[in-house]
Amino acid sequence: MDDLSNIIAGISAGVAFISAIFTGFMFYRYDKRLKEQEQKINDFQLKEYARKEIESKKASLRAEVFCINGEWKIMIQNEGVAPARNVRLLSPGLTPEEGRIKIMNESILPYPILNRNDRFYLDLCLMEFHDIKPVIQLFWDDDYDVDRNIIQALCLC
Repeated sequence: MDDLSNIIAGISAGVAFISAIFTGFMFYRYDKRLKEQEQKINDFQLKEYARKEIESKKASLRAEVFCINGEWKIMIQNEGVAPARNVRLLSPGLTPEEGRIKIMNESILPYPILNRNDRFYLDLCLMEFHDIKPVIQLFWDDDYDVDRNIIQALCLC
């Protein structure tokens, strides 16, 4: 009887030992997965922070054209976060010679600073047979870079 109880005690100890090893292995495995997930989350958060940091330094300009009481205007607006400095407009299509369009208040360019959600207007004088879809290129400086630009088509229909 004493031998039987020693065998049962040995088997119990063996099962407990194997169970402890299995539990340790499973803990290590899940802990490793958890650390990998945490590392992925941390990397994602760092990339997101860097992206937001870059976006906070960028200005984003956009031009719209519209007609009020027969007078055509171009509105240039900053939709970005940072201010745009030294805003310039280049367009062969907005010249009397090529596009048959004249900017009446061209003297306000280059525009010194355009803050977030600010805008300014350019008055246009359209001549007969003018270009109805001139392409413009806006240039500006911001905290991210110098001479950033966008090319955009306007519709004077």
